[in-house]
Amino acid sequence: MRDAKGPVIIGIAGFSDSGKSCLAEALVEAAAAQGLRVAYLKHDGHADEAPDDWEKPGSDTARAAAAGASVTMVASSRGFLLRSRQEGGFPAWFAAIRAVADVDVVIAEGGKRAAHAKVAVVRGEGEWTQLLAAGAVAIAAAVAPDGALTGIPVPVFRPHQAADLLAWWRDRWRQGALAAPVVPD
Repeated sequence: MRDAKGPVIIGIAGFSDSGKSCLAEALVEAAAAQGLRVAYLKHDGHADEAPDDWEKPGSDTARAAAAGASVTMVASSRGFLLRSRQEGGFPAWFAAIRAVADVDVVIAEGGKRAAHAKVAVVRGEGEWTQLLAAGAVAIAAAVAPDGALTGIPVPVFRPHQAADLLAWWRDRWRQGALAAPVVPD
């Protein structure tokens, strides 16, 4: 599944409550069922504009962050949760995943304007048009309810077709037909 450039990256874009997280979960489940190692990245657009609330108030890591730590980690013998306050976007986040995890697939939810290839999750043609008008780029496929999209320039999958979408995406990725992010080393 991996190539010299790292894991396959499947971006997911759409508006709030469009079904992005449900699709991400279904893709994670489909990939894991095939024995693939999966990372999930969720962009929190609300934290871009306001102070984040990712850490429990008063926790040791929250206090360390408040004291000036740019990176905090909660760890045990079973794993760790890494948190960085360093600015960046999808390329930096993909690089961080590659640095700490050996995965075959990254499911990246959010970032409609980011350069990497993605699936648009929409409820109909109106949302498709609005998503494009909102600046969505590199849309390679769409997920929509039955009959919701016709005549658009990308393949359309149904919400229950996550395994089919994953197979299509992997094939296109291997062919180099999808926009891969430039990930700094």
